[in-house]
Amino acid sequence: MRTLRGWTTALLVGAVVVLLAPMPVGAAAPSKTKPKPKPATKSVSTQLAEQKKEIAAQRREIDAQKETIERQIAHADSQAVRIEALEARLDTLDKQLTALTRRQQKMELGIERNAPDSTLERRLAQIEAASKKLPELPPDVVSAGDFPGSIRVPGTDAAIKFGGRIRTAAVLTLNPLGTDDRFLTNSIPVGQPSVSGEDKRTNMSARASRLNTEFRTPIGHQEVRAFFEGDFAGGDTGNLFRLRHAYAQFMGFIVGQTWSTFSDPWADHHDLDFEGVSSENLIRQPQIRYWWNSDPKTRVAFAAETPSVSITGGEGVNLMPDLVGRAFRGDEKSHVQIAGVLRQIRGEAKPGDVRWDWGWGLSGSGVLPFRFRELEDRVIFQVNGGAGTARYINDLQSLGGMDAVFDTTAGDLHSIPAFGVYVAYEHAWRQWKTADVMNLRSTLLWSFVAVDNFDFQPPDAYWRTHRLAANLIFSPAKRVDVGLEYIYGTRQNKDGQIGHANQIQLVALIPF
Repeated sequence: MRTLRGWTTALLVGAVVVLLAPMPVGAAAPSKTKPKPKPATKSVSTQLAEQKKEIAAQRREIDAQKETIERQIAHADSQAVRIEALEARLDTLDKQLTALTRRQQKMELGIERNAPDSTLERRLAQIEAASKKLPELPPDVVSAGDFPGSIRVPGTDAAIKFGGRIRTAAVLTLNPLGTDDRFLTNSIPVGQPSVSGEDKRTNMSARASRLNTEFRTPIGHQEVRAFFEGDFAGGDTGNLFRLRHAYAQFMGFIVGQTWSTFSDPWADHHDLDFEGVSSENLIRQPQIRYWWNSDPKTRVAFAAETPSVSITGGEGVNLMPDLVGRAFRGDEKSHVQIAGVLRQIRGEAKPGDVRWDWGWGLSGSGVLPFRFRELEDRVIFQVNGGAGTARYINDLQSLGGMDAVFDTTAGDLHSIPAFGVYVAYEHAWRQWKTADVMNLRSTLLWSFVAVDNFDFQPPDAYWRTHRLAANLIFSPAKRVDVGLEYIYGTRQNKDGQIGHANQIQLVALIPF
């Protein structure tokens, strides 16, 4: 810029010198206006006067040009000053930017070492949510690498995770009932006198506690997942270990024993009874399933499952697997599911005399959350109906012999029509934070099961039951639930006689 300034000054001086040089009389003056022709008759004095006027005009024009050039120089000098100032400012900003970048790096490092409470809480909430998902539910996507809560198996590319649940229950039965550690609606005595020792009684048990193990290992870009789970509720009276889940998952295939494709384990109502809801369709059985996502919120699955048929008046002879299809729409918080099953009911009342009938069933279920006084309440429901599908209704499956019945007169086998429905309303009373997030909630649940009896069935055949449950659950920590539940149920037989029972349960659940 200094060189440009010097060059401009020299140019101006040269221009002024040339313009101010003496001009010969009669020479044409540099003027924008062409001078008028002088008449030949003008005198010398007149010509001199006119020449002076032209010189004066030329001087005025030179002065004007000088002023223009000076303004241009001044403008050039101001631009140079501005450029120098901007360069200095940019240099200062660059230094400030470097200092801010170093400071930002130190701040980011400090955040990683000592994150704010809100950030840590979000991270812990994400980890907690991942770890609290029911591990026996097959995930939609089996991610590669380590998974939450897992450890590497030394010397391999596999990871393993151990988990379980401690469940302790104190059960007070107030009326005659066929079980004293759970509420089994079908066992309510009807039209029978009370037996000593079967009225009021107390039971404490931890046999519903569980252990599980999960393995994952990569195969190319995919991963194989294997899951095993069992509890100690096997046997009628003992604490025998029994298998709950044992399956492998690869891509869209699930092979092994887990929740039936006809069931909906995502409808996770908070009923505390170990037996479960009387009308609920929730059963584990061996199967081969394939599922896929038609869009991010829609899953479709088809399966062939074990055809375990239970018949009154005969023995089941299983041949064709149960064929199941279902469609699921929603996410972890809210969803709607519909499912269908087709069964072949085969059995024999006499050895070698095999009879059969078709069985079918439909199921609809879902979870509908909504906000109530700044907390989340939920409505959970399920409807099941069909013929020959008692295996998929909890109370009828426990009773046995309700898929079909032999007509002792004609010897024919008939699938038994059955229907079940439940509706649960879960209300959040309060949520607060001390050392951990605590909450207090309740569930009110009504369940109904009905069987369409045939005329040839006996008068004491199971006809319908009602089950009403209400509880209050307190969670002093994310992994601890303590609840008190009251259950009332009735059973009515084909002949119209009714029995009822009451039970109170105090349950503590601690998953790990």
